[in-house]
Amino acid sequence: MAKKKMTFEQALEKLEEIVQTLETEEVSLEKSIGLYKEGMTLAAFCKEKLTTAESEVLLLQQDMEGKIEQSPFLPEEMEE
Repeated sequence: MAKKKMTFEQALEKLEEIVQTLETEEVSLEKSIGLYKEGMTLAAFCKEKLTTAESEVLLLQQDMEGKIEQSPFLPEEMEE
């Protein structure tokens, strides 16, 4: 991965390319390991970006008195 700043979308696109290459092309063991390492780095980057985004998302909720309050966003899976 280059030293330049990469967006989430760019990282995800590159990760998808790596997965496709590993699934559809015959590559050497050395190249496979290199692609796997790059993929793991990109996956970690994407996970960090998603975690940061989730922590920044706030929902506005209106209580019974009409007051607006902010509460952290919790995906449905986490609410159970």
